[in-house]
Amino acid sequence: MSLADLEPNSLHVVLHVRSHPPKANDFHWGLYLHRDFEAGGTKYHVQGQGKDKRWLADHGTTRGVFKSFLLIGLCQVARIPSGLMKDVDAMFRTYDHQLNEMPGLTCRTWVFRVLELLQKPHSGQVLLKCNDLTSLEHELLSWGNANALAAAECQQPRPTHRSDLCGL
Repeated sequence: MSLADLEPNSLHVVLHVRSHPPKANDFHWGLYLHRDFEAGGTKYHVQGQGKDKRWLADHGTTRGVFKSFLLIGLCQVARIPSGLMKDVDAMFRTYDHQLNEMPGLTCRTWVFRVLELLQKPHSGQVLLKCNDLTSLEHELLSWGNANALAAAECQQPRPTHRSDLCGL
């Protein structure tokens, strides 16, 4: 897959394997907000650093999301109207300065907290049309488990998927 295969203004959950051989349901989670083929998009994720696991936001623009180390793939969960891309970027940064005050934070729980924000009406629209985030998590875990070994073995191209639960 390549950037040209992604729908413009689309939101994806990004999964990475953490070990080889991969362990079931053990992924690094993030989000990727794709603009278009020319611009690429922005990858959003949080990482626990150091022995006391201080959490840091690590967001940045990229044209190389498919070149990410140990990438399992991208699962599209939403279409974002072009006029709301900056608003969505701001939503994704909502928790950046309070990560270390959030009990039980992991990269996975951060993704779902951010997705909850997209379930609420914004400018008269609900951006994430998935009503059941627990079911979405199960769908993503199943898809990730099915593709994890190929990712750990660096097989290319990496897959994309459209969630069956998000009204795409």
